[in-house]
Amino acid sequence: MNRHLALRSGNPALNKNTFAQLAQTSESTMTIGGTVNKTFLSLLLLLATAIYTWNLPVGDPRVSGFMLMGFIGGFIVALITVFKKHLAPYTVPGYALLEGLALGGLSKFFESTYPGIVQQAVFLTFGTLGALLLAYRSGLIKATENFKLGVVAATGGIAFIYLISFILGFFGIHMSVIHGNS
Repeated sequence: MNRHLALRSGNPALNKNTFAQLAQTSESTMTIGGTVNKTFLSLLLLLATAIYTWNLPVGDPRVSGFMLMGFIGGFIVALITVFKKHLAPYTVPGYALLEGLALGGLSKFFESTYPGIVQQAVFLTFGTLGALLLAYRSGLIKATENFKLGVVAATGGIAFIYLISFILGFFGIHMSVIHGNS
């Protein structure tokens, strides 16, 4: 692994000692296929609870309860996973279920306020995830260190432009390159 990326991460759960204290719990080797399969299973669990919450009637008090339970429960499960990494095989499915509750409720709220926005966001998000899972699973793309650096740089550049656009919006300045149609 190149040293320029070996320890670089903005994620507080990942640092140079993240994997140093882990005991080997299995003789099997981690594979792209296994990772893709587990990611897909987590996605199915998330979708199951998100669809359930989404299908509750508008104004149903259970929606806010499920949403709150999902956000708080998901946060707690995430903290447990960060500090007790050996529990991850057990906490990830619970996290996916809880986040589904939160996202389903939040999506229902935004859809009732801004009709059509959720469908677009869901299709784009899960379409991108599905395409990437398929590309990794098929071996179409390989995550080399330079590829990772390029993806992080491109994503960071886009995020930076949107952050600047957001801040300038407070002063009435709008970036037509992002929000314009010509």
